[in-house]
Amino acid sequence: MKSVIANFLFVLVAVVACARSAAAAKCSDHLLSMKADDFSEEDGGRYDHTACSASFSNFYKYTPQFQGLITEHISQSFIYSIMSSHFETDYENRLGFSKYLDGLSDNMWQQAISLIKYAGKRGTGVAPIDSSSGLSINNLSAGIKPWTEVEALALALDHHQMLALKVHQLHGSVKDAAFGDFLENQFVSEHVSRIRELSGHLTNLVPMVQEEVSKDLALYLFDQSLA
Repeated sequence: MKSVIANFLFVLVAVVACARSAAAAKCSDHLLSMKADDFSEEDGGRYDHTACSASFSNFYKYTPQFQGLITEHISQSFIYSIMSSHFETDYENRLGFSKYLDGLSDNMWQQAISLIKYAGKRGTGVAPIDSSSGLSINNLSAGIKPWTEVEALALALDHHQMLALKVHQLHGSVKDAAFGDFLENQFVSEHVSRIRELSGHLTNLVPMVQEEVSKDLALYLFDQSLA
């Protein structure tokens, strides 16, 4: 019995060793072929960084969607920043709304940075799309208008739900365990919390602003609660 177990373990170790060897063959064979001791180009050796890249699995297939997420986060960051500056003017004087929207802007910006850093970790650079007009963000003008307090929260809710849907669809199609784990830990739970928060704000605020007599006071007090 012991001999059978020993033989089984030997075969298992051999299989694992072969698998590791096969996975490493591309890089190691490349280095051996170019005389890894001196890396001399005079001897015909030229290092190919793609042979020993950090890229693995199917991550490269999701680069277009990944780049779209980065652009969307940057776009929303600018929109929330513009809306924040609108509520900070002396005419509006809603410093609580301004602070809240500024926080949303900062969060979107940080998420974009996290996405860019993750792409680098996976061995895939995310460069701006080459075009005659350079890198552009579409529909930015949607944030440049005199939004009311309710409209601002509604827009933020719509944007977060749209972004959450994109992440969920990408997560559902991903066949890369590490990438799926990144999306789930970095975005999914935060989207759930933020969407619930924005929905709750609207549930509280909308009925109050429908009362003309107390509308101004309600908006003032709600703004103070966000400050």
